[in-house]
Amino acid sequence: MSESHLMGFLVLFLSILLTESANGILNSIDDLKKIPFGRSVPKHSLALLHFFANNIEFDNNDLIELTFEPDHGDYGTHHYGNIEGVLDRLPPGQQWYTLGNINPMINLNGISLPSYVTGQRNHLLGREELNRARILFSLLGQDTIDQVFITQHYPASQGQGTVYDPVHTYRITIALLRELRQFSLDRRQQSELSEIGTNFGSAINNDKLLSIRNKFGQLACVGLLLFIVINERNLPCRPNRGRETKRPPKQNVGEPKLPPKQNVGEPKLPPKQNVRVLASPPKPNIRVLASPPKRNNGTSATPYISLDIPENDCNHRQLDLVRHNDQCCPTACKICVGIITIIIAITIITIIIYKSRT
Repeated sequence: MSESHLMGFLVLFLSILLTESANGILNSIDDLKKIPFGRSVPKHSLALLHFFANNIEFDNNDLIELTFEPDHGDYGTHHYGNIEGVLDRLPPGQQWYTLGNINPMINLNGISLPSYVTGQRNHLLGREELNRARILFSLLGQDTIDQVFITQHYPASQGQGTVYDPVHTYRITIALLRELRQFSLDRRQQSELSEIGTNFGSAINNDKLLSIRNKFGQLACVGLLLFIVINERNLPCRPNRGRETKRPPKQNVGEPKLPPKQNVGEPKLPPKQNVRVLASPPKPNIRVLASPPKRNNGTSATPYISLDIPENDCNHRQLDLVRHNDQCCPTACKICVGIITIIIAITIITIIIYKSRT
């Protein structure tokens, strides 16, 4: 293998890593905690994602259905050409849409975004730069959404124009959209907010919940979402009892299933056999045979007892001990073979690299 081939493989590997990082997949609220909202990613993106999740529907086949008209400019929606190649190319007949432009001059005829998304509620989003967050989605047919992404424009200070930032473009799964729908604006009572916090493993207390209710009012659920994702991003996640799935009983991972405990140090004994000799009467298992008829020689017959005692008991014990030792050999052999294989592989790779350099 030449040095050029090695460099080619290295470039391919790095390109795969960059592609994965540019289009990460967000599958849960815990995944949202890993996104730097309020820093390199605006909080406006989180508010827009909350709005989108609570303004779509799911059919019986778990497909996402539109509830607005993207071709009419609803919520600042228009076609997206994907000229920068941030997303994959779609099959013929499908196209990308972008949603979230809060410029009032853009969607004159469409439905406007709510005030908490447009930034009119400054106490929700603070003083950050607005109109950077976007939702990208593709359509199957006229009203069925296929893929959903969250992205953003570069900051105006960087002079990148209206292109999207591929590093902060993330795919949104149906599972995350369903979790975001639990933060519905209809749920703003203290008990409901507490239940949501418990479901997502939040450490928020009643005093903080009351403060969020008083500050955000009807948007208390959005304020709770921002608190869980941003304020608790560095806190260890507690077990989510509300969404925890039933798990099978714990087993020792990586260890073979052991037989029932036996006396350590003793070989496995054969099953007990019925020794038909009883110490006390009645003696049903003792076969006392009657003496044969008396003969004329004057000798008396003596009864005899037949006992079912296993023959060569010591030999049975030695055989079981040998079998027990034989069962340990395959495992040790496999470990040795694995170590030898790894050593050979490392040696071959070292030789190849050495030859390629010389």
